[in-house]
Amino acid sequence: MASLLPLVQTRSNTVNFFMRRSGPELWKTLTSVSKSGQKKGRRLLSIAEQTEDEIRDSMGGVKKILEEKDTGKKKRNREKLHPMERGFSGTQLVGQKLGAPPPVDGVDFDDFETYCLEVKRTSNMTNVFGRVHTMSALVVTGNGRGLAGYAVGKAPIHRTTTAIINGMGMASRKIFHVELHEGRTIYQDFYAECRNTRVFAQRRPRGFGLTCHPRLIKICEAIGIKDIYVKVEGSTKNYLALTHAFVTGLLNQETHQQLAERKGLHVVEMSPSRHFLPQIVASPISAELKTEETLEALDRLNLDDFYGEGRYPLRKPKALPFFSNLEGHLDARWRKHPFRNQESTMIRLIADNMVPRWTRDARAAWAEQRNERMTTGVEPMPLGIGLSHVVPKKED
Repeated sequence: MASLLPLVQTRSNTVNFFMRRSGPELWKTLTSVSKSGQKKGRRLLSIAEQTEDEIRDSMGGVKKILEEKDTGKKKRNREKLHPMERGFSGTQLVGQKLGAPPPVDGVDFDDFETYCLEVKRTSNMTNVFGRVHTMSALVVTGNGRGLAGYAVGKAPIHRTTTAIINGMGMASRKIFHVELHEGRTIYQDFYAECRNTRVFAQRRPRGFGLTCHPRLIKICEAIGIKDIYVKVEGSTKNYLALTHAFVTGLLNQETHQQLAERKGLHVVEMSPSRHFLPQIVASPISAELKTEETLEALDRLNLDDFYGEGRYPLRKPKALPFFSNLEGHLDARWRKHPFRNQESTMIRLIADNMVPRWTRDARAAWAEQRNERMTTGVEPMPLGIGLSHVVPKKED
């Protein structure tokens, strides 16, 4: 019976150069020099065999190199930073505190703090070298008390640190001063724009904090602003335009005293902490105070409308819940409709001492007393829509 296993062909007469020669003869072909080579001056090459210890050491070195590799990258011992000292993206330099800028013309900046807002690669097309790539770094520095400056530093490609250092030097030579209200916020709300970036800045009470773009938070910390709300619309990733728009709005604002001198009026603040009672914060000194007859319509505007140029940030309405249009929810709202003004009526009656307590007995007594006054003619009957006259009730 024939076998079902497939036929495997093997060669048993394989003969080549390495099988015809012994080991020493093959080793001699590597170490020896031919006759023609000796005539040309070639030297004998001596190759020594590796010992077992050398082979073990070399294999250990290769193993160590492979262990150090982590997906093709070497492990670097990075310094661990506190969460409050990290940048915008982990351990990157963007957003970290970089210290004081270098001295300029003998002037030290020891009390200044520097932040890097952006690092990117830029390119320029030239007719000689073609496309030339450079590194660009946006840097802001300030002392936290109104003095600050920002600039863009550049350096050759892959020289990020050099670009940041150049930006720190340029920012220290472009220092400007910002007036701060109470040393913590801006004087009035303002609107500013640069390219496609629009900024709406609003001052906030003490303890509110910084609620704005992450780059604007670093700028506010460098300037010294502690309480502010900034709404950014349009392009939010053009950080240079964002910085320029915000700084332009800060520099264009004027103090309460400057406003009083320019308009010739008292600057009055109505704060909710004082129950909106008017309080004069600035009065004209050198300018003449205007009277009621000389006031214009523009002088009666609110400061927020005057400085905001009629622009307001877009406030999207809150999304309705999923059950807002369901039949059961609409029925419940319709049942509550007759009592929609009950809360405001309760507050008004208690505030006017009409009802001592919001109880059924107190309300019934007040209604009976009022009915008696209207019946005797002491208090007139209120005539509203659909109630043009009063028809007396017929007695049985």
